[in-house]
Amino acid sequence: MLKYAPPNSPAAAEKCIQRAYIIAANNLQIQHIPWHMSNPGARGRPSRKAVHNSWVNLGKSSILEPASSTTGRNASRPVDLAAEAAKKAQASDARAPWAVESITLQSLPDFFARDCLPDEFTMDNIECSGDAMLTEIYEWVFANFDREKPVHKIALLAGIYFSQMLPDVFWDVKDKPSASQMAGERLATSAVRSMPWKPNKGTRKGSTWRAMFIPMVAAYIISVYERGSPLRDYYATKKAFPGTWNAKNSAKGIGSFNLVRMGLAKAKSTRIFKGGVPLTDWLLLTNEELAVKHRELMGFLQDRQYGPFKIAVAFFGLDKAVELGATTGTYTNHPAMSSIALKKRPAPESDSDSDVEIVEEVPQKKQRR
Repeated sequence: MLKYAPPNSPAAAEKCIQRAYIIAANNLQIQHIPWHMSNPGARGRPSRKAVHNSWVNLGKSSILEPASSTTGRNASRPVDLAAEAAKKAQASDARAPWAVESITLQSLPDFFARDCLPDEFTMDNIECSGDAMLTEIYEWVFANFDREKPVHKIALLAGIYFSQMLPDVFWDVKDKPSASQMAGERLATSAVRSMPWKPNKGTRKGSTWRAMFIPMVAAYIISVYERGSPLRDYYATKKAFPGTWNAKNSAKGIGSFNLVRMGLAKAKSTRIFKGGVPLTDWLLLTNEELAVKHRELMGFLQDRQYGPFKIAVAFFGLDKAVELGATTGTYTNHPAMSSIALKKRPAPESDSDSDVEIVEEVPQKKQRR
């Protein structure tokens, strides 16, 4: 490695090697390395030789356990101790891999802040069918994903939550609001956001495979919002999105309509029900609105008890959030907010055949003669 380091400066060479080790440790997800034995009571120069029975956790400070717990631990089997240590390291290491399918949304705050992205967020889960335009768009998203950007964090969070809603990511025509309810941006957006989430009546191949929706939803949001994306470049010249892009996403319920429903875009007219002209019949959030949305969602992630539920409310509305929590148990519903949703639901219609009208007969008084 020294031959690749800067030859004129020992300090620069050492720093170069350190960076190489850091990159290797991150890519290979190395969590522990052999270390020298600590022997503070011994005289002379301390040993720096790495040994097999002394290990350190990279990026973590060593915490000495009480003598009593150490004694009990030494009595355990080495295999059990190794398994326990590996389990704790996996839970606490910010670089440890994780998958959405193996956790609940209740535990998402512990994983979302990790340095690595979920296993599902990969282009391997998206089928481009050899289409050059689709491939270019998706490759750009994965190459330019930056979790420090608010819109990228929102997009990933939206993709994770959207995948938990399957197959209820469509709408029923009978729930379509009237034209008067869609008059103007504010009314139109509110009407769309209040529409119930329903499954698609037709069969859609792959519409329940969650691993595909996480990267596809995130990629759609990022491509639409990022002015430098290939999608926006195409729009700049064609004033439309590619046909293959629209067809692929709309078949999965991914598009402008559900962006509005999730509070990530604004509707302007009834044309939103057919997709509408991009950035004309529907609009993106402004930078200020996007910043407010980011603060709101990241704030919910800090609430370990009801935050995951509140994120669902922000994306899908109170009724659907309560239903999702109650039917899947993926997060804890807020009791007070859940009671509000229950009170809003209309009472079931009674069966007319079983209705019995009770008429109280009032006895007539006898008249005196």
